[in-house]
Amino acid sequence: MKYAVVLTVIFLVGSVIVFAQLPPQASSAGMLGEAPSAAMPGTARMLLLNGKVTTEANSPPPESVNISLVCGNTEEMAHAHSDSKGYFSISAPSSDHNSASYPPQVVKDGSSLIDLGTCELIADLAGYKAEPLRLTRTGDIGAVNVGTIVLRGAAPNQPFTVSLTSLAAPDKAKAAFEKGEEQKKKGKWSAAMDSFRKAIAAYPKYALAWLELGRVQATQKDFVDARQSFHESVTQDSKLADGYVELAHLAAQQQQWQELAGATDHLVQIHPETAEYWFLSSAANFNLGNIKQAETSITKGIRLDSSHQLPQLEYLYGLILARKQDYQSAAEHVSLYLKLSPQAPDAKDAQRTLEELKKRAQLATR
Repeated sequence: MKYAVVLTVIFLVGSVIVFAQLPPQASSAGMLGEAPSAAMPGTARMLLLNGKVTTEANSPPPESVNISLVCGNTEEMAHAHSDSKGYFSISAPSSDHNSASYPPQVVKDGSSLIDLGTCELIADLAGYKAEPLRLTRTGDIGAVNVGTIVLRGAAPNQPFTVSLTSLAAPDKAKAAFEKGEEQKKKGKWSAAMDSFRKAIAAYPKYALAWLELGRVQATQKDFVDARQSFHESVTQDSKLADGYVELAHLAAQQQQWQELAGATDHLVQIHPETAEYWFLSSAANFNLGNIKQAETSITKGIRLDSSHQLPQLEYLYGLILARKQDYQSAAEHVSLYLKLSPQAPDAKDAQRTLEELKKRAQLATR
């Protein structure tokens, strides 16, 4: 699951809450999660990564598939969703081969560079598994065909996760929806929104059409209407996880913690095996002051993340323990975060936070 910008917001706000009582020179407020301000070397070159995802039967997936671009085995740098035929496109800033060396970390705002040699595409759809698609470093500009990702059934005896509202949609609504998907793929945002609205007009209960309308609106930074569309998608299909995921994205980015708590309450019920959703649930409750619930969620997330794919779990747990004035344990978790992510953009700030926690722990033992 998915969140460099989201995590920056959470940690920045969280650090203010934890250390609000510290003297100004020692405070960690404003430190956590801030990316280095120095520009990375190299010349930005925009790439459009085009590909396709299919099932083992060489047919389109039964639902839209989340495709994540992950670099350095750490954070999601960008994501997209496949259309009704399995095609997807992800925009990413790459690097000139002749440029100076640069670190693998990037942020989602497009201002940093990605060494594609450290990256892979990961497909995520409930009930399926797929091998990550490793990319090769390239200095090309424009569209690059990355190939096909094949989904394999993770639990053959379980039914597919399909929105029942999609199955019941009339042909007219489906045709408008598919047209909107094609227009979205080509970046024709206004036309895509019109098509999705036509699909909804023909079938108001079309949850996926509401979802895709919201995604295009969010792309155009129309966050108010996007939120309303995402809410409609889950109103029409209360088990549509992607709708809650999008609501969680918006809520975290805009620091609407109650909204984030509501979205993640549903997500952890639909996918209790996903550590990322427990992380976001914990972050929401932490920022709402619900420390007990925040700790419950973060410990569940950590248990699920045995391979440390989401090291930010350790950082957030450290903040929670610091709020409980357990500075020694807090320091241990922040220290583990730094061990797991020594090259993270916020590593220097996390190190300063760790030093402050150690000082607090020493004072507590006197």
